[in-house]
Parts: sequence; C-alpha cells; structure tokens
Amino acid sequence: MGYHRNTLRRIELVCDIVRTHYEPGRRDRCYKEVWRRYVCPVYPMCYRTFLNYIGVNVERERHREDNRRQLSLF
Repeated sequence: MGYHRNTLRRIELVCDIVRTHYEPGRRDRCYKEVWRRYVCPVYPMCYRTFLNYIGVNVERERHREDNRRQLSLF
C-alpha cells in the first residue's frame, strides 16, 4: 500500500507523539490513552487508523515512493 507524501509526514508526527508519551506496562500511558489524550485532539482519527499509523515503517515507504517516481526509458 502506498502513502502520499503528506500522509507519511502525518504518520511521522503521530509516531513522534507516541514515542514521547507511550510507556509499556502502564495503563495510563498505553496506546489507547496516548491516542485519546495527545493524538486525537491534534490529528482527529479513529483508533484503528492510529494503530495502522504506528505500524508503518516511514523510511521504507519513502524509499518505495521514490522508486515509483523514478522514470525509465524502457
């Protein structure tokens, strides 16, 4: 699945918020609470979209996007 450049940027920003606030093993810092308190007010999205964003490897997707833009003669 390919992502547009702005979507990849949004995914990167959401992942930065998660890296800042998520702590494994704490119920008040789990993914759902991070989404509810910090992500959803800034970037409105459903929880399922949030989980999908966390699972995206942004660097690999950017590389894949760059390869798609490469023109070939044959």
